This record gives sequence, structure tokens and C-alpha cells, in this order.
Amino acid sequence: MAKACTVAQKRFMITMPLGIAAGFLCAFLASSSVPGIWWTPLMWALVTDRLLIGLVVGLAGAYLVHPVFRFPIPAWFRGTCLGVFVSLPLAFGAMINPTAEGWTAFWLTLAAGAVYGFVIDMLATKFGGEGPAMLK
Repeated sequence: MAKACTVAQKRFMITMPLGIAAGFLCAFLASSSVPGIWWTPLMWALVTDRLLIGLVVGLAGAYLVHPVFRFPIPAWFRGTCLGVFVSLPLAFGAMINPTAEGWTAFWLTLAAGAVYGFVIDMLATKFGGEGPAMLK
């Protein structure tokens, strides 16, 4: 008889593919303003950053209460904050050219990270679970 998946395994089976999908979606959306983005280091930076959002959101699902400040962390808040936080290095990379276009790319990168983190955490929580059950 096959062993059932743990909460952590279910959560990662959801967050990692969603992170990769978010990365390719991000590259597709960026291709409208950066033609020739496909299979370049920039595309891989987008994909790996969004994959990292999936990894971090998957791991953070074990926490229902903030470990330092002790306030409850709903999934929507946790995913949104982590998506923005993980997107910061990528967003600052857009500021190599600190013009109006660079600032636009900075804010769009953070906004996309927030949306991806929100969606990934909500889906992972709904279909995979969260909380101390991840640690079993």
C-alpha cells in the first residue's frame, strides 16, 4: 500500500510548480517591454526568483504565528509579504538604470512578487495545508 503524502510534501508539490509557472509568466509579461528576453540571464533570473518565492512560501507554511512578534499570520499576509521580500533583489536589479523606466520596473517587480506570493500561499494552504502538521 502506498504511503500518504505529508502536509509538507503536499505543500511543496503545489508551491514549486507554481513558482516555476510564475517565473515563466513573469518572463512572458516582461517580453512585451524587453524583446529577446527568452533564454537570457534575465529570463533565468525571473524564473529562479519566482521559484524561490515558491520555496520560501512552502517552508513558511509551518508558521501560523510570527516567531518573533507573536501575532497570527494568515496565509494571504504571509504569502504577500514573502513574495515582496524575495523580489527585492530582483527589483533593485531593475534600478541599474535609475530612470522612469527603472522605477516602473522596480515597482512592477515588487507588485508581481506580492501577487505571486499571495496566490501561491493561498493555493498551497487550501490544498496542501499549513501549521505544525508540516513538521511531522
